[in-house]
Amino acid sequence: MSFEYFIANKILKTDKKGIKVSKPIMRISMISIALTIVVNVITIAVVTGFQNEIRKKIVGFSAPLFIMKDGNKNIYEADPIHIDQNKIDKVKTLNGVKSVAPIIYKPALIRSEKFEDRNNKEIIKQDVTGVVLKGINEQYPMEFLKSQLVDGKIPSFKGNDQGVVLSKKICDDLNFKIGDEIAVFFVKKQSLMRRFIIKGIFETGIEKIDNEIIFASLIGVQELTDFGVTKENSLNYVSGFEVQIDSWEDLENQYQNISEIIELEPNEHTELLRVVNILESENEIFSWLSFLDTNVLIIIILMLIIGIINIGSVLLVMIVVKSNFIGIMKAIGANNWSIRKIFLYQTASIIIKGMLIGNLVGLVLCWLQSYFQIIKLDATVYYLSSVPIELSVVDVLIINIITFLVCMISLLLPSMVISRISPSKSIKFN
Repeated sequence: MSFEYFIANKILKTDKKGIKVSKPIMRISMISIALTIVVNVITIAVVTGFQNEIRKKIVGFSAPLFIMKDGNKNIYEADPIHIDQNKIDKVKTLNGVKSVAPIIYKPALIRSEKFEDRNNKEIIKQDVTGVVLKGINEQYPMEFLKSQLVDGKIPSFKGNDQGVVLSKKICDDLNFKIGDEIAVFFVKKQSLMRRFIIKGIFETGIEKIDNEIIFASLIGVQELTDFGVTKENSLNYVSGFEVQIDSWEDLENQYQNISEIIELEPNEHTELLRVVNILESENEIFSWLSFLDTNVLIIIILMLIIGIINIGSVLLVMIVVKSNFIGIMKAIGANNWSIRKIFLYQTASIIIKGMLIGNLVGLVLCWLQSYFQIIKLDATVYYLSSVPIELSVVDVLIINIITFLVCMISLLLPSMVISRISPSKSIKFN
């Protein structure tokens, strides 16, 4: 091994003419390997960051698992189920379940205040838009909602709290601000209007959430539903339960565990329940996110092909330029494989140098985007205001290992040219 390294680093470099021929191609190949690493590192970082950020927002506002009455397809229009039941208590004891919170949804209309022209004192605009009130209480995990706030604070949501949290989009459309008292209209057997006070404003960039959801107290929304026969009776019913889990990777396992407890057998209130997986309820978004994996695979394969072609060209040029040397080595008894290894060591050093440069450039670019958010996005289209970056050491190692192994394995074929070189002819070659 040490002798071959000596040959690769010393003897191969003695031919100055050969060096002049191969150096430009070596540089090009080194740059192509570096670009392969840079593009693949950035691609993995951006796609992983994008998928995780979108998933966090969807899961943070909708929960990965939702328990509701069997036969319902839409969680926003779910039939009522009793808030107190033994099966839910069993779900709370499962390992990996972070929280189980009662939720109630109620469609409503929200109206802007009157806008008057200062001179003519005429009403020039008054908008009405459809929303969905999401009733929550103190059991609801507030961490993610707090992380999305752009103004105000989270109310207690205890009892019949009048405070609500709504999106910046709704506030901008209807000219609302923190502290405003807003009118919300509900359709029941008799239409009614109730006033709430804006305590917090959030922004997710996800149109479905920002255009519809308003967080209010659970009891406040329960009193506005037609679930119960009386006002007091309505406090016993909810639309369902949101289940938060410790790990996203454990989603399928937890789905099966909860289904075994919840489904097939009615509860003590003769209600038959089912568990809804967020991959089912938000199928369009998650199908789109999973499609990004295909794009990543295509980009990685294309960049590897470019690197293979360039490094393969270097190896062939080196073999042609050093034909005289190969003939001499064969004449003194060296076998084909030992000579091939000399050239493979030489190209491996080019690959490693290119990888080091690529890692440095790629990681610096990722850091700059992560820290300064240089590249902005249209949140109405991409759900995010800037390109997200998320990269782990494992991802970087996998990219480098795959690049090195694929390039080295691909060089085995062009290096076989050495076995076809005749010593007698190659020694005469100049």
